[in-house]
Amino acid sequence: MNVVLSMNNMAEVLTLPMPPSEFSLPIPGGNEEFDVIGGASGVGKLNLPGLRGLKAVSLASIFPVRKYSFVSASIIGWRCVNIINRWKSSRQPIRIIVTTKEGLEVLNMACLIENFTYGVDRAGDIPYTLELKEFVIPSVREVR
Repeated sequence: MNVVLSMNNMAEVLTLPMPPSEFSLPIPGGNEEFDVIGGASGVGKLNLPGLRGLKAVSLASIFPVRKYSFVSASIIGWRCVNIINRWKSSRQPIRIIVTTKEGLEVLNMACLIENFTYGVDRAGDIPYTLELKEFVIPSVREVR
């Protein structure tokens, strides 16, 4: 899996040097459940479809501080942390693109950085968790 984060339509790109081995993408529903009375059965439930909620993804991995043989990214360590902190401070949406090793696109989503947590492990590398939530670009429609 390859994970690329970008800002300003790929003007600035960060390829995660050690992408997470797995991730999940919950897609919440906005369905509403109601109690109903009446009809042949008497009492029951009714589930009405609602609008889809915002997608959210959480990535957890390590930013290595050294060029290990299995790391091909050019940006590593604290440079990655600084880029993500700067993007979060900008309050601008970023884009996450996840592809398989074969190049199949799994996810391409505009998002906001919800949370970014990092520290330092015994080897000096930087374990982190990055939480992203879908950003829907608002549009204005003319009312007639």
